[in-house]
This record gives sequence, structure tokens and C-alpha cells, in this order.
Amino acid sequence: MDISASVGAWERGAHNQKADVITVQTLLTEAARRLARPVVDPQGIDGGIARPPKESATVAAIKAFQILSGLAPSGLIAVQSQDWQHLLMAAGNVDGGRPATGEECFPLATLPRTDWTQAPRAYGSNRSSGARAHAGCDLYASIGTSIHAVRAGVVLRDPYPFYAETDALEIDHGDFLIRYGEIQPGSPLRKGDRVIAGQFIAKVGRLVGISVPSAMLHLEMYAGTASGRLTVAEDESARRADGVPFLRRADLIDPTPYLDRWKLHLPKA
Repeated sequence: MDISASVGAWERGAHNQKADVITVQTLLTEAARRLARPVVDPQGIDGGIARPPKESATVAAIKAFQILSGLAPSGLIAVQSQDWQHLLMAAGNVDGGRPATGEECFPLATLPRTDWTQAPRAYGSNRSSGARAHAGCDLYASIGTSIHAVRAGVVLRDPYPFYAETDALEIDHGDFLIRYGEIQPGSPLRKGDRVIAGQFIAKVGRLVGISVPSAMLHLEMYAGTASGRLTVAEDESARRADGVPFLRRADLIDPTPYLDRWKLHLPKA
């Protein structure tokens, strides 16, 4: 899906071709539904943008969406812009469904194929023949499965290479921060971007060159009481009760009880 020219406020140079306006209005309508934010709804899909000084509901919806996403409220969606990429994500213009409504949600729209409480998927499981401990929970899912923000938050770093040709994304969710690991490269989110609970943020990546199941969301959680990079040397690491290091920052916490709670927010089948 794409637009051929800019859509939105006439005074900012928008072209507002009818087919493009319909596309943006459709995406805004779906984003409003998925995010449970009526302020993002353009109040109709008619392919038109009212000219000043008459107020445009579509331009108002664009500005509301930009504010919710932590973007400048220009009222303009330009071709291949960050605003456009955020709108595609929020409208779910990717695979996957809606994970939940409310202030927090499970990071996938459906439960993983296997649970995250047993080895080797569980937090604290042995890695490297017992030399280190698993720093998160692995949620097995198909390659390309949509990943959603578990709460509102702010992106801490640009996506970066993580493991076996996958990336990671770090988001500060207020009471804690999460590293969403083993995601596909290409997430348009960048440092400072704001996300909304349930917003699509990335896709499950494909792990290359390893023998374990090759697609999963590796989810790590931190209390936010420490600073610096999340992966650290052994002498700085959080440790399992028996002293085995995680090779992670000292404020690492177990995601299991959070995931157990968030799964209750998934829509009933």
C-alpha cells in the first residue's frame, strides 16, 4: 500500500488526490479502531479534504495521530515519510490481528505455539552449556508475525543488530523497559518515537545459522533502575540465584509473571 503524493493540510502544500485521501482516511479509521482512540477517526471516507478556513476532520485526525505517535503535528502525510510508516504500523497494514484493548497487552495477537515457562524458552534456562543464563522469555511464532507494544512508551534506541541476523528494539514503558529481540530488520521506529499500547512495532525475525527453532520474539525486561547498555560483561552482570551470569544489566527482571498476566488480555477465540 502506498500514496502517490502528500495528503492533509492544503496550506502545507498537500496534493490531496482523491485516491490518496481515501487511502489515508481508511488507514486512520482502522488505526482509531485498533488503538481505541476515537480522536484519530477522520469521521468518514469520502476522498475529500476541506479547504481553509473550513475545518477538516481528516486533517484533525492526522494531527491527533501525529501527537499520539510523538510526531510533529503538521497535519500532513508525505510519501514514504515517518508519519506514513507510523500510520501503516498503527493500522496494522501487516499480518496479524489486534492483541487486546486497554492500557497493556500481550506482545503477540495470539498465544505462542509453546509456553514460555519451560526450558529452553524460559527465563533463566541454561545457555552455553550452563556458562550463562537465558536473559528473557522466548515466544515461538512464525516468521513475520506482528509484534505489538505491551504498553505506551518511548523508543530508547534506533533498532540495532542483535543475534543471528535479527535486530532488537528497546522501549521504555514507564515502570519497566523491554528489549524486543530477534525481530526482522526494517522497523521504521527510531529513538524518541512514542508508541501506544497495542501498536504494531516490528515483526518476528528469522534466526540464521542456528539449530534451535528459527523464529521467535525474545523478550527481555529491565526495572529501569540502572543505566547503560543492556548487554554487559560478566563482572557487571545480573546473576541467577546460583551465581550463573545472564550477561545483562544489573536491573534485569523476569518477564514471566508479566506475560502470564498479559495473556489474559488476549481476545477470546
